[in-house]
Amino acid sequence: MLPKKSLWSCAACLRTPIVGLEYGQARLLPGGSIVFPRRFLTTRPIDTPRELKELPTTPSIAQKRAAERLGNIVDQQMRYLRGKDPYRIGQYVEQALRRNAFDEALLLVQKVGRGQQVVVAWNLLIDYQFGKQRIKEAMKLFNDMKKRGQQPNSRTYTVIFRGLSKQTNTKLAVSEAVKQYNSLIKGDRVESNSIHLNAAINVCAKAGDMDALFRIVDTINESSRTPDALTYTTILNALRFSTMDEIKDAEPEKKAESLQKLISGGKDIWVEVIDKWSDGALKIDEELVCAMGRLLHTALPRSSTNEVLDLLTQTMRIPNLVTNPNSDAHEDEKMRNIAATGSTKPVHATPHAAYAVPGRKTLSLVLTALAATRQNTAGIKYWNLLVRHYGIEPDNDIWFRLLGLLKVAKASAHASNTLELIPEQIFNPRQCRIAMEACVRDNINLNVIKNSTIALETMLKKLKIPDVETLRLYLRVALVSHFRFRKMAAADKLDEAKRLYGVQLTEALNRLWGPYQKVHHHYFEVIKPKDKEREASVLEAQNEIIALARQMFSAFNKVVNEKMLPNDDLEEMRLIASKLNRDIQDFISKHGTSLARTSPVVGESVGENGDDKASGQDKQGADFIWDTTKSAEFKQQQELKQRAPAYRRESPRSQETSRRNFRGRNFR
Repeated sequence: MLPKKSLWSCAACLRTPIVGLEYGQARLLPGGSIVFPRRFLTTRPIDTPRELKELPTTPSIAQKRAAERLGNIVDQQMRYLRGKDPYRIGQYVEQALRRNAFDEALLLVQKVGRGQQVVVAWNLLIDYQFGKQRIKEAMKLFNDMKKRGQQPNSRTYTVIFRGLSKQTNTKLAVSEAVKQYNSLIKGDRVESNSIHLNAAINVCAKAGDMDALFRIVDTINESSRTPDALTYTTILNALRFSTMDEIKDAEPEKKAESLQKLISGGKDIWVEVIDKWSDGALKIDEELVCAMGRLLHTALPRSSTNEVLDLLTQTMRIPNLVTNPNSDAHEDEKMRNIAATGSTKPVHATPHAAYAVPGRKTLSLVLTALAATRQNTAGIKYWNLLVRHYGIEPDNDIWFRLLGLLKVAKASAHASNTLELIPEQIFNPRQCRIAMEACVRDNINLNVIKNSTIALETMLKKLKIPDVETLRLYLRVALVSHFRFRKMAAADKLDEAKRLYGVQLTEALNRLWGPYQKVHHHYFEVIKPKDKEREASVLEAQNEIIALARQMFSAFNKVVNEKMLPNDDLEEMRLIASKLNRDIQDFISKHGTSLARTSPVVGESVGENGDDKASGQDKQGADFIWDTTKSAEFKQQQELKQRAPAYRRESPRSQETSRRNFRGRNFR
């Protein structure tokens, strides 16, 4: 049986349908206009709409009430601020922004600004958005400000450039800075000046975009945008930072080429600086001089010391105490206390140029340059000149650099005495560690134990809780300072050498016992952690204390096992050792051995994989601990060296020198 046909299922019947219109007329419609599409011929789901349109949302009741409340607050404030001084309006906006009430401040400025210029308030709003890392919102405010008839002033562009220099999105910041700077110099409403120039250059310098920086530098003129000391300082620092980033992973040849290019570029800029300074067209300051000095030192850290010191002589009249060690710079009474805080002394000046006044950055630069070449004597001379004569007050960083210089120079006496000079307000454990590390490096010095004891006593006097790392370094000084004892052993005085070495170790352990008890009581009994983070830090500190206990116990065992002292002299030390062992075992039983084995004990060193292994003890330095049981073997080696022929004891360099001298005598 055939299915019934319907009018709507026949394509031929649908070609000529007659539709009655509203006015009684009839017309022929195209057949395809009312044919339904065949959805089974497409892969798109039928229930999926072709496009999604966001429905208009209406503000909620809470939002309406908040907007009404905000409007009432602003209207109430406008009664007192309309027609007032723009400075008063700016004060209110600043107070609102401190409360993070940005919407309130913006609405107020928009309403008040309808009848008067309130550029100060707009500047505060723009600066607030930059402070929140919102570049697009800040520039949108700037454009809205101009649309509302508020004319930007010179301060507005300064706020924009300085705000862009603090952004993390440096690429967008540079592009926006270049755009606004070009708009500024091409416009005629606001005259650009050196402040705008320096601020725009600073944006490019912090982003490391040297191309954009030099495009802005090309706009320098001699009328409004004249370069000053800050301009050259920013350019020199940008050159240095960009070069160091460029050579970070470069090949040696590329690195040398980039450094040479840095030096030549910096010196070209410095020639221009000196020419303008000599003509009186530029006033130099400490920032500019130190920027050039750091550039020279960064490029050539070892060979640029004299150039840096000559630079200070040229611009600050500080004598070069390396090339002229006998010059007495303290005789110049005009320079006394010239760098002291609040000093009103006039600076030395030529008819056209004034010298820069040295300060903390100058002293820091000098100490850094001299530390690279280990010129300890010159460093102390400069310290006395700049601190005692010129009146510079050292800060925390300068004290660190001085101690670093003394550490590199192995000047344990000066380092220990320097700790006593540091004010208690800035005294910290790291300074004690550097001074004690200087003593470790100076282990051949006969007075190194005395010097390290001075450093230890200074730390105990100035710190409430002793520093564990400093205590461990003090024990290290006692362990590695054995040069004179080994010389005695080589001279057939082994028993006396062992006894003195044992006395040195036991005295060090006695001095450490009191500080150890104090720091152990503080971290194991006084401090009670309240959260997991605090508990982890306390556990780490406890671990360091147990590492110190292990090293002290190991040092005592060394004295006993190598029979340095008779048993009757070790009765007190046995009591201390038993208490140390009890602390170690209690900690291990509670936390396991993994935490207690973070630091090597006496005679051990940490391998590459973190495991402890016996050291060879062949290194005659800070890592060499004398094993007195092997003194007989050491003596035999020394005797064999003495019996060997003289030509075998010569080094290859001395042999080559002897051959050259021999050939020279034959030639003559």
